[in-house]
Amino acid sequence: MRIAGRFFDGASSRGRSAAAVVDGAMVTIEADDGQVLAAAPLAQLKCSSRIGNTPRFLHFPGGESFETADNDAVDRLTVQRSPLSGLAHRLESKWRYMLLGLAVAVAFVWGSVHWGVPALARLAAFSLPADVNAQADEMVLTFLDRQLLKPSRLPPAEQERLLQVFHPMVEQAGQVHPIRVLFRDAGDTLGANAMALPAGTIVLTDQLVALAKHDEELLGVLAHEIGHVIHRHAMRGAIQSSLMGLLAALVVGDISSVSSAVTALPLILTELGYSRAFEREADAHAVKMLQSHGIAPQRLADILQRLDPLHTGGHSYLATHPPTPERVRAILGHAP
Repeated sequence: MRIAGRFFDGASSRGRSAAAVVDGAMVTIEADDGQVLAAAPLAQLKCSSRIGNTPRFLHFPGGESFETADNDAVDRLTVQRSPLSGLAHRLESKWRYMLLGLAVAVAFVWGSVHWGVPALARLAAFSLPADVNAQADEMVLTFLDRQLLKPSRLPPAEQERLLQVFHPMVEQAGQVHPIRVLFRDAGDTLGANAMALPAGTIVLTDQLVALAKHDEELLGVLAHEIGHVIHRHAMRGAIQSSLMGLLAALVVGDISSVSSAVTALPLILTELGYSRAFEREADAHAVKMLQSHGIAPQRLADILQRLDPLHTGGHSYLATHPPTPERVRAILGHAP
């Protein structure tokens, strides 16, 4: 292979017309009159990277250099020396394909996050054995009782009365999923609050009971929490968060974080903010359940509006919900 160009001896800036002659593993620079100006094994040459169509240089061990505009010939030369050489140019020359590939990759990741992961989480949550949900339920309740809740201060007679009030709704829900209602004091932590755990345990705080002006308002909250249970929102959210963590771990190459996420399941479930889609689904379920018991959805709207000004912190019942006015409009909009 013969490459036309200019030779620089390294002692002056003046170049002279010459050609690089490639013979196997040797490269020889010959002047137009045939004089050998420099020679070296191909492996000892340093080739400048190809940037667009700018001239390239072959640098010799003795300080000489050879300049040529025949980039394609130098590409063949560098590939002959090392298959990895010339990669920068190959990538640059195919930038349109790279951008297209990047766009496809971004679209795939975005679609996975917004549709794929939630769909997979839903499928997994509804496929979990009952004992897995029961174990998660117990783990979360234990964590709550140790860290955030205290035994209820409601008189036993009042607890029993409320459980009797709740019984028809709990019995109806039990045809789809068993429900257990517990009372806890959360005056110093969660305040007026309600929580639905993975296996169907629903915790109502004393402060929520005190806030209610009518038993039917508590039934509205209970129906909402039953909606979370029926639609497996706790485990769907936890699985979705874990899948996102796994995806992030795979991207950064830290697979050890996956096991950490598993061991932190109680905390994940406790701190997990349901998505607004989950909340709307639970509200819609509550409206239907209330109506089936002859209770006006207005009761749920009333207690939500009373809860709204009480809490602004991260542990509040409304912290991860859609704005209360929006919820109230939707709840009343479902009513006939």
